[in-house]
Amino acid sequence: MSITSSNGDEFPVTTTCQVGAMLASSSTCNVSARFKPVALGARTANLTINANGGTQTFALTGTGASINPQLVLVPAGDVAPDVFTLSGTSVTPGGAVELHTTYSAATGTGPVPVPVTTWTADAMGNVTATFMANAGGTYDHWFVDLASGLSTNHVVHIVSLLAP
Repeated sequence: MSITSSNGDEFPVTTTCQVGAMLASSSTCNVSARFKPVALGARTANLTINANGGTQTFALTGTGASINPQLVLVPAGDVAPDVFTLSGTSVTPGGAVELHTTYSAATGTGPVPVPVTTWTADAMGNVTATFMANAGGTYDHWFVDLASGLSTNHVVHIVSLLAP
């Protein structure tokens, strides 16, 4: 048995079949193809399965679409002036999204490490994250869609925390 995709980069194939062996009578196995476009527009491939002396070919098609991830920063307001809500759109639906932040300290404020955090987009490709600024300075935020590798625009905000 053999299974091939004529465009394995964009239509990768997985199988539960024992490749290189005969398929036993009355047995079954699964062949799955995914679509991972590397370019915009119509994409095609042929999936060919050779088993027990027979060959079947299946046409695979998909359309590579452009996504334009965007980021919006909304301060939480007077209740929590150091908490911000970051909303991203047009990311991979249900996919993992990292929130990256760089920080430049305000005068008199020491460096503060800001770890990367991971969030999950909803079924529509929207993600909402919260960020708490714990030191005065300039914060630069952006999301990275882990499935596509695309990054959102950057949003910068300046925080002036008042002493208690």
